[in-house]
Amino acid sequence: MRNSYARILLFLLAVIFLSSCGYGFSGRGLLVPQEVRTIAIPAFLNNTNEPYVDSEVTRAVVNEFMTDGRLTVLERDAAELALNGTVVQYDVTALSYTADSYVQQYSVRLVVDASLVDLRTGNVLWQERGIAAIFISDYPVTVGDIKTTKVAKEAAIKKASQDIAWTLRSRVLEGF
Repeated sequence: MRNSYARILLFLLAVIFLSSCGYGFSGRGLLVPQEVRTIAIPAFLNNTNEPYVDSEVTRAVVNEFMTDGRLTVLERDAAELALNGTVVQYDVTALSYTADSYVQQYSVRLVVDASLVDLRTGNVLWQERGIAAIFISDYPVTVGDIKTTKVAKEAAIKKASQDIAWTLRSRVLEGF
């Protein structure tokens, strides 16, 4: 009798242990075929009036995928996948002002359209429009000091680009 209780307890523990919910990374989401090891990230197109914002977004996306390491970033002719993108919107909005009516804080918003293409077959594996990043920055317009203002603006664009890059990596590799 004691032996049967032990077996039942052991069986219940095994069922609970084997069916327990654990959190882990499977390596790839459903978008990327299991055998794929390489990705190309061509320069993003710029459909905004802000020069060089496409370069910053492209740099951030390439760095994000290289840092992640699950896919090797290669040139388009050597890669299995291509992540194509277009910066479709760049907005800067004043959020707060000083007592002297100078802008104290800005919101920088970047919006991109992106697609993931299997270069072996030409099939579009994923496509999404309107992926947005909003970064609130202490990015004041310093009267008489254009350099400080420019540096602050570039930092805000860089941070918003990093957010876009994280989102794209997450959508492509984790599926969300």
